[in-house]
Amino acid sequence: MPQATPGAALALLEQALCLEIDGEAFYRQAAVTTADQAGRRMFAELADQEADHQRIIRRQIDSLRACGCWATEERLQGPACDPSQPLFPQGAARAKALGPRATELEALWFALEKESESYELYRQGALQATEATALDLYRYLMAAEREHFNTLMTTYEAIANQH
Repeated sequence: MPQATPGAALALLEQALCLEIDGEAFYRQAAVTTADQAGRRMFAELADQEADHQRIIRRQIDSLRACGCWATEERLQGPACDPSQPLFPQGAARAKALGPRATELEALWFALEKESESYELYRQGALQATEATALDLYRYLMAAEREHFNTLMTTYEAIANQH
């Protein structure tokens, strides 16, 4: 399903921008309200990364609006994710793997859901991309969301195993 117009790409990027803005706000709040110092640091770092993603996405939105083309971004080169493969568990496996069991896990549960949602959006963008720059962007953002998810999941599992 190719993105035939800049409009289709813009719609996806605008949705992505909203997710990144919401993610940053959530992580900043979690950084303030989390009692554990390491948890505060983790959430603050995730918030900073979400803000960086917003800058990248805004640059692409501005470029697509101005000229109908993707802006080159050197730092998008890096480990790439395969867009044909969903990263996160789906359906019953997802509920079993991530079901919240305690209040302190709720923030992590919400964050895991948001990272999964962002990853899936970028995966769909990558599957639809017809230009190399667009594919690089989506793969870069997929890899970032994968890293966020893994960080959050490690923390989630550590806390869940304490109960």
